[in-house]
Amino acid sequence: MQKQPQNWMLIVFLVAMVSIGWGIAFISLARLLQVMAPMQLLSVRWGITAFIFLILIISGKLRIRLRGKKNVAFLFLAGLFEPCSYSILEAWGVKLTSASTSAIFVATIPSMTLILGIVLFRHKADWKLVLSLLVTFLGVAIATVFSPSFSLGGTRTGMLCMMLGVIAASMYSLSSKKASSDFDASTVTAVMAFEGAILFNIISLCQGYRLDGFRLLFTDWHIMADMLFLAVFCAFASYVCYNRLLQYVDAALGNNVVSSLSTVIGVVAGIVLLGDLWGWYTVVGLAVTLAGVWLSTLRMREDL
Repeated sequence: MQKQPQNWMLIVFLVAMVSIGWGIAFISLARLLQVMAPMQLLSVRWGITAFIFLILIISGKLRIRLRGKKNVAFLFLAGLFEPCSYSILEAWGVKLTSASTSAIFVATIPSMTLILGIVLFRHKADWKLVLSLLVTFLGVAIATVFSPSFSLGGTRTGMLCMMLGVIAASMYSLSSKKASSDFDASTVTAVMAFEGAILFNIISLCQGYRLDGFRLLFTDWHIMADMLFLAVFCAFASYVCYNRLLQYVDAALGNNVVSSLSTVIGVVAGIVLLGDLWGWYTVVGLAVTLAGVWLSTLRMREDL
């Protein structure tokens, strides 16, 4: 009888770690993108994260055992879908569409996770799960659509990139969930980091940036601090926590709670720290989103 409360407290901690990290990551991203190209930023961010995991492996703190495991393919697929595919598709999608369009697409990731889980992995859905997804999407939609800056636009290529990005993010959660039956969260995240570091650094080198991004870290401590926050807290710690979370809860539920809370934290951080505009639509939208999160947590408790 004591296992359920213990697991629930762990889940609350994991959700908090991921939501805070991903919710305020945009502040560091925005500052770094003023001095770095997107692919340059990704190469440094995941290069540092991969280096941390390499140190853990060399020191014997982490061991990656692949032999005899059934879900090795899903382990590598998780990294290919995110950060590799999703980061590139999201970057191009945001660039070729409006911010409002991108926000709507991203809000559909939990629903896409549910659909793909049912179609590809025979996951089951009940009315509580579907209702929680619909409510949180409605909350994001209210906060986005009624904003004075709302505008739908973009090229067909941008729309396609965002749609593929939604699929990639959903498949990452499902692949990580599948891999978690054979591998712990640290192993899944380490493979993700190595795949991301290799891909992004190859692309960065091909674009002619060489090691300029790494050198840039030592020119300004603000740049160093922002990059370490993204690499250590957001990429290393938050992804380990998220992959650990998927060991306990349904992929669509975990995705819904984390993405929704990250949105809420991001909006509040933008208002408080950056002076972003807000109005009744923000308050109502966030309130509805939190109601959806509450419904998701009720559904989570049933699985423990």
